[in-house]
Amino acid sequence: MKRNRLIIRSMILLVMVAAIGYTFYNHFSEERGIVDRDDEAPNFILEDINGNQIELEQLRGQGVYLNFWQTYCVWCREKMQYLRDHYEEYKEKGVEIVAVNVDEGRGSVERHQERFNINYGLYLDRGSLVTNAYGVTSLPTVFLIDENGVVIEKQVGGKTENQVLASLDKLVPSQ
Repeated sequence: MKRNRLIIRSMILLVMVAAIGYTFYNHFSEERGIVDRDDEAPNFILEDINGNQIELEQLRGQGVYLNFWQTYCVWCREKMQYLRDHYEEYKEKGVEIVAVNVDEGRGSVERHQERFNINYGLYLDRGSLVTNAYGVTSLPTVFLIDENGVVIEKQVGGKTENQVLASLDKLVPSQ
């Protein structure tokens, strides 16, 4: 009788310890990148596939849709096509799209640009220095950066065209 009670109490204690451990694990291991909402976006300089450089600091005064992607990523390609279709409209409104390719070769990115008729700059992050500086671990990852250089939102994963347009609308600088 005493032995059965001890076993039951031990099992209950074990379940409680497991539940508390799981709760702490979920709470404290919540994915937070190095750069997150309300942080100042770290400056960087990257080259596009034509050798032209861009520096994030030079885009102050504009909203920046900073998109980290790779050619194999289906969700990245879909999002990039939505961006292509609306690039000119939002450029006129003061929003710049900066598509950062994560550690792929120039040839792959050039073929991607030609195949999908991309009309905005595709920048190469060889060695993933910018990717690591922003704490990107999944693709696609987007940082919405306001005209003051502050991250207003971090987005991970695929998005619908309406969601992409809503994000671009958030970036239109206030007059």
